[in-house]
Amino acid sequence: MRINLLLITLLLFVAGLHPAVAKPMPQNLKLIGEAELKVLWFRVYNARLESPEGTFVSESMPLLLTLEYQRNISKQKLLEETRSQWQRAGIDPHDQALWLTSLNELWPDIRRHDSLSFYQDSDGYGYFYYNQRYLGSIRNNRFSRAFLDIWLSDNSDFPQLTRQLTGRLPE
Repeated sequence: MRINLLLITLLLFVAGLHPAVAKPMPQNLKLIGEAELKVLWFRVYNARLESPEGTFVSESMPLLLTLEYQRNISKQKLLEETRSQWQRAGIDPHDQALWLTSLNELWPDIRRHDSLSFYQDSDGYGYFYYNQRYLGSIRNNRFSRAFLDIWLSDNSDFPQLTRQLTGRLPE
């Protein structure tokens, strides 16, 4: 029993999960862009990207990505889709496993009109919020970049959504 607790604690430490210290959701950020994700005719979520200046330069700056879901989505489905996106992007499988374990601890099931937000601070650390309430953090720069790249990378699955979020294409 002690060994299991020690292993779980060690895994969470290595993965960079920090759920205990609440960080308030950033305020007074300026909108860069917003977009709606539809798959076929199903509305999945409305996305919004914000920064202190209201401009997008790169994924390595302070950014707040908020997804307001338009349908119920289980935590398991969110994890599967995140894994799929990371596999497509060529993220190291070891990193994927660590990060997905951390996300499994943080993320809830999503109901219609819930929001899930991710804030990357100026140090590159990431913080999650569910309906504007702090969930926890993953203090790993590589994680933050890999996570944001799902939406912001030039080779994302949804390039028009990326262009709208980053302010490079009108809605």
